[in-house]
Amino acid sequence: MNRLVRVVDEEPLLVILLAGFGVIFVSIFPPHLFVNDSFLTLVAGREVAQHGLPSSDDLTVYGAGRTWIDQQWGAQLLAYGVYRVGEHAFLAVLASIFSLAAFLLSAFATRSMGAGPRAYLVVFFPVVFAASWAWTIRAQVFVLPLFAGLLWLLAVEARRPSQRVYLAIPILVVWANVHGSVALGALLTMLLAAIELISSRGRSIRRGAILLVLAPLAVLATPYGPFATARYYELMLVDPPFGDRVSEWQPSDPGWNTLAFYLLGAAAIGLVLWGRRRLKAFDVAVLGLTFVGGVQALRGVQWFALACLIFLPVAIGTRLDGRQAPVRRRFNRALAFGAMAILAVAGAVAFARDASWYERNWPNTAIASVRDAASQPSSRVFATDRHADWLLWKLPELRGRVAYDVRFEIYEPSFFDELASYNRQTGDWKTLTAGFEIVVVDVKAALSHTEQFLEEPGARVLYGDDRVTIVLRSPTG
Repeated sequence: MNRLVRVVDEEPLLVILLAGFGVIFVSIFPPHLFVNDSFLTLVAGREVAQHGLPSSDDLTVYGAGRTWIDQQWGAQLLAYGVYRVGEHAFLAVLASIFSLAAFLLSAFATRSMGAGPRAYLVVFFPVVFAASWAWTIRAQVFVLPLFAGLLWLLAVEARRPSQRVYLAIPILVVWANVHGSVALGALLTMLLAAIELISSRGRSIRRGAILLVLAPLAVLATPYGPFATARYYELMLVDPPFGDRVSEWQPSDPGWNTLAFYLLGAAAIGLVLWGRRRLKAFDVAVLGLTFVGGVQALRGVQWFALACLIFLPVAIGTRLDGRQAPVRRRFNRALAFGAMAILAVAGAVAFARDASWYERNWPNTAIASVRDAASQPSSRVFATDRHADWLLWKLPELRGRVAYDVRFEIYEPSFFDELASYNRQTGDWKTLTAGFEIVVVDVKAALSHTEQFLEEPGARVLYGDDRVTIVLRSPTG
């Protein structure tokens, strides 16, 4: 509490920065925060709440009966529970709270290691732009504070070893039941242990051995048990069958969408070389490891960005702050509390908004057409991963009748070949849609399939706009 008061008194710009980000987050971003993974999170949370922890898939046709290790069950249940209380507004505000908590922890972390307040401000905006998609409403957003907090703990321990390092284990256990990125957290914990063992020439063998053993075991501490959880991570991390098919799992090839990431990486190299005396081997190793992870897959960019937010200001130090001006506590408190008041007003406005504003990027007017067409329990719906979980969330009665969704880990490798054929319209691409009377065509896809489906005898359009076309086919289509 004393530290928070000191921040308000001495660093109102930090409060204004974070409050301003929060205002933008809840006032402008929410329609863009609800993505297909948002609806998967809600659908899976509803599944856990109503049917218990799943062990096999009951949501889709192509995944029916296949093993489903719902490792993200904690985040999904939290999101669903919050939605039940306050719908879209509560969920958007909750996501902003977790994002702001990660930034706040990173600020405390970097300042505790000697960074100046202006150094944090300089790094903040490149980090936000480098990983702009990391703040969307999905299971991942709920572990951002865990990552920042764990990295703070480990970085401090790299400078001043203490018994507090063992707090990493309960953090990892909680993380293991929220999101699969806990594997990175365990790796960073083991990295600290390995560096300490090498630098001390084995003198810290007890501490190092405990961390090296308990960190990976914490990853396996889920209701599914260690063996099933281990098989899940083997599938997801060793050789995922969808690795070259899903954009977030593909390498971060240089382009406009990765420009901010590579610019941040270039800046990180320069700052590390410039301020290397203020950094520890652990700091540099974390930056290097997370940068490589970001290059290997887009999903790794946010971890490098948050690591930069903690370590790059340390490399800069206090060189940007100049001579310390007298602290004007009353004025600074007025600025800080004013910023927080604006944030509170923005939150109140978010709660007052209609649900249609939050989902304005989704074709909700198409729901009635799908509901009417799928009124028979035997009717099945084919929708691509962009809309599948959205449909499952809006129409719970479609449980078990939608072709597939974004849980790509549950499908056979051959499924992805057929999906690629469908997306590219190559070969016998309609095979994947055989037996599905209702097709939700993604009009914004690289290749729209509307005309080809309408060429089938008896096919007709039930609904169409600039985002989707709902096509009703004959049962033999």
